[in-house]
Amino acid sequence: MKMKIILVLIFFSLIILISYIQNNNNEINYTILGDKELFSNNLKSINFADLISKKLDDEEILGFYSKDFIKKDIRIIDVINDIDQNLNIDNISIQNIIKRTDVLILNIGNNEINYKLSKIDDNNQDYEIYKYLDQVVLDINELFNKIKSLNSKKIIFLGYFNDTNNVNNDKYYNYINKKVEQLTKNNNIIYIDLFSILNKNADYLTKSYPVYITNEGNMAIYKKIILKINDLDLHKES
Repeated sequence: MKMKIILVLIFFSLIILISYIQNNNNEINYTILGDKELFSNNLKSINFADLISKKLDDEEILGFYSKDFIKKDIRIIDVINDIDQNLNIDNISIQNIIKRTDVLILNIGNNEINYKLSKIDDNNQDYEIYKYLDQVVLDINELFNKIKSLNSKKIIFLGYFNDTNNVNNDKYYNYINKKVEQLTKNNNIIYIDLFSILNKNADYLTKSYPVYITNEGNMAIYKKIILKINDLDLHKES
C-alpha cells in the first residue's frame, strides 16, 4: 500500500514537472537592439516594438522583453564594441541577453546613413556615397557574425526607410536595402522591408521634418513582424 502511494506521488510529480517544462519552453524571450529612435514611442504613436511585447504578454508567452541596449544615434561599431566588451547595464550583460533571446529584432546603420546623406554636395558624387554604403553593409555583416556566434536562433533585421524627407535619397535607400536583404538571406536572418511598408504609404509617416512613424505605420510594422514570429518554430534546435 505504501509503495502504491509513493508511485502515485511520483507519477503526479512527473506530470507537474513535464507541464512546467512545456510551459517554460513556450515562453518567448524577446530583445530589441539598435537605434533607439526607431524603437521609441513618440507623440504620434505607440511603438511597434512595445505592441509586440504586449501581444506576447497578453498571450502569456512572454519570457522577458529587453530593450536595455538600444541607444540614441548608436553606430554599428558601437554595438560591436558593446558585444566585444560585454557591456553591463544594471547587472545585465549584453552577451547574456543575446544568448538567452529567442527573438532578436535588430535595426542599426541609420546613424551612418543619415550622416553621409547630410553631407551631400557637388563634391560628394554618387560613386562615393555608394562606396560608403558598401562599407556599411560590410560592418553589418561583421555584426551579424558577432551575434550569431552567441545565438543562432531567430534574428529579424529591419531594413531602412527614407526619413530624410527628401525623395531624391530614395535611390540610396533602395541600394543599401537590396544589399542588406541579400546579406540576411546569406545569414539565415529574416528581413523586413521598412521602405516598402512606410515610404510607399502616405499615412505611415509624418509630412514634416523630423519624420516620425505614425500610429498607422507602427501598426503596419507590428502586423508584419508578429506574423513572422507566429510562423517561427522558436524552440526547435537550430
